[in-house]
Amino acid sequence: MADLVILAAPGMGAVDERFAEPLFRSLAAALGDDWSRVYTDTILCQSHLQPNIERLFEATQKRDMDYLRARKFMLYGLSEAASQLGDIQSRGGNYEKTQQAVYQTFERAAKEAGDTTPVILLSHSVGCTILSNYLWDAQRSTINHGIWRDGGPKGVHKGSAKDLFLRGKALSHWYTLGACAPLWHGAMPREQIQAVTSDTRGYNFRWKNFYHPDDLFGWPLKPLSPSYNQAVYRDFETRPLSDWSATSWGPQLVAHDGYWQSEMVQQNLLQDIREMLKKNRGHRPSPMQRATAAAI
Repeated sequence: MADLVILAAPGMGAVDERFAEPLFRSLAAALGDDWSRVYTDTILCQSHLQPNIERLFEATQKRDMDYLRARKFMLYGLSEAASQLGDIQSRGGNYEKTQQAVYQTFERAAKEAGDTTPVILLSHSVGCTILSNYLWDAQRSTINHGIWRDGGPKGVHKGSAKDLFLRGKALSHWYTLGACAPLWHGAMPREQIQAVTSDTRGYNFRWKNFYHPDDLFGWPLKPLSPSYNQAVYRDFETRPLSDWSATSWGPQLVAHDGYWQSEMVQQNLLQDIREMLKKNRGHRPSPMQRATAAAI
């Protein structure tokens, strides 16, 4: 059993299953032996969408178009986001399939690390929106769409430790990287823009949001509404706007992909991981206890 779970969700673009490996390697090098106390996994929540997006992009390349790299980036990001809402009420639709992928990742973590183990959640770009939808639905007492409709998937007793874990109530920290929520909610009245709760309904996690000043898709979240201002602990600029080297190139797509390598993100993560491991030291079963439990 692990003392801490870290789950990472990718953002826009074709998903490379190894997208989080550079970050995990950096964390492992910094933590040394303590890294063995951490269970990691990736939430590949958009994989079912990609064959259709690839087919469309290949078909459009038969026409004369400029800026193909930027177009592909936009196509992946916006179509992945739009697909979530197009069939939100449908059983077995894209919205439900995406949530099922998130749920299954949490389910694996519960099995491998234990359903009371604290979780640090990392999400990038459109992955922030997907995880926000998942947590929002999980936090409702009743919901008429997604996997939490009808009380949630069968076979898990409501209110059990596993049910609470699968609903994200073991979250200790949520890192949103290049979150694009304002693009979807900005036209709504401020009082109608509601964030997931981070400190009520059985949840108690610290929400840290990171954005680059040149990233057109990454935004601060606290100004979005009073609800976001209360839920988000802090908005971090990964590079200050006053830094000429960071702003001289203007708006750019490169900035949106840089969060996984950001020194600020990694330093915050290391601090929070060390704090959680220190807090949970001594809670880990001994090898004898684990062997006994496995034999029962």
